[in-house]
Amino acid sequence: MVSTSTAEEMARQFSTAFLDESFVDAADLLTETGRSAVIDSFPDAFGDATMDSEEVFETYWWGLYSQYGTPAGVGELRLDDNDVAVVLEFEDGTETARLDIGTEGVENVQFSPEYEPPAYADESAFNERDVTIDAGDVDLDGVLAVPEGDGPFPAVVLVHGAGIHDPDGTAGASKILKDLAWGLASRGIATLRYEKRLADHEVADGNYTLDTVVVDDAVAAVDTLAAVDEVDERAVFLAGHSQGGMCGPRIADRHGDVAGVAALDARADSTQDPDDLTFLRYEFELDGDLSEDQVAELERERETVRRLAEGDYGDDEVLWGRPGTWHRSMRNYNPAGTASAVDIPTFVLKTCRADEEVQADLAAWFRDEFEKWQAVALADGSRVELYDGLDHFFQDGFAPTHPVSLFFGGNVAERVVSDLAEWVSEVAANTPNSAS
Repeated sequence: MVSTSTAEEMARQFSTAFLDESFVDAADLLTETGRSAVIDSFPDAFGDATMDSEEVFETYWWGLYSQYGTPAGVGELRLDDNDVAVVLEFEDGTETARLDIGTEGVENVQFSPEYEPPAYADESAFNERDVTIDAGDVDLDGVLAVPEGDGPFPAVVLVHGAGIHDPDGTAGASKILKDLAWGLASRGIATLRYEKRLADHEVADGNYTLDTVVVDDAVAAVDTLAAVDEVDERAVFLAGHSQGGMCGPRIADRHGDVAGVAALDARADSTQDPDDLTFLRYEFELDGDLSEDQVAELERERETVRRLAEGDYGDDEVLWGRPGTWHRSMRNYNPAGTASAVDIPTFVLKTCRADEEVQADLAAWFRDEFEKWQAVALADGSRVELYDGLDHFFQDGFAPTHPVSLFFGGNVAERVVSDLAEWVSEVAANTPNSAS
């Protein structure tokens, strides 16, 4: 049994080293069992099998910095036998680390953040109920949020991005689709969010296409939402995040009766230019300063991008974890061209959170992606906006940003929800035969 004073001192020593970015010193306080435990407890979605304990701590640090800013110090320590909860303080928030202290040292370090609903969501302003989406060969679970009152209300189907499977759009302790659903429903707009087909259903490689994985199910979701008694069937919109937003124009085209499409940080084209991959440097290192091995890996990525852009692969070949059938369906789709052709109002919301000095090329790439949408001939009532300071999940924070910030939570920025709600209401009011 470790004494209270020893456990407290070791926890404070570890926390100080961690906040000071002395990751080797922090890891030196771990036992051998502790090193393994720290690696094993790191969330799989945000790391890889090659990370050691020092790299785990560095990754956690960058995630915390992205969310809360510069470390401010060690706060309250709470002891329960050999378990110590340490409040880590930052310039814009706190996070609690939980340490297991043994006689030989620290036996584990864990963070257990939980989702917090956004302050702008008024839970008394709407009700939720479960619904089922008949997607033909499968049923998909959905959650319908309906404002209080008689309606009929304008309504929005929320479509996931890549890698997001549950109705809430969960990534770590962040829930982008739940934030949007509750924020819009608090402002008088009904929403439907639903599980992705890939959550519980296998898709054979030969059928693994943009339509099967995304579009067909979203079309069925639009039909489901339009049939709700409280919904104005002439004012049903789509709002897709990332991959879901890129597919938004295709979904609208396939359905034929969508009032408008919101594309949240979606790309205007479906393939990358292999000669324009400078931004990928920052996926290896936040400052873009790569080692020789990383430069070689970037060149291998460039070759994969070239093959994808040119269609140089077989339908059964797996690239970036997906079969050639998927990549071919992507290559044959033009998001910007389809958005122009469907001739319905489109709201494109692009983000840009990068360190303008350290990540100048990345910031330039974000703005270039925004300008691509600006150049698209969209229907009357459309908007294209750039949200400086927001990350890909539309969260405020600090730059350079790291994806692990999502593990620690955060919410969609209120200005995004307000802008989206305002646009939906304006377009609905101008839609022929709409009751909104």
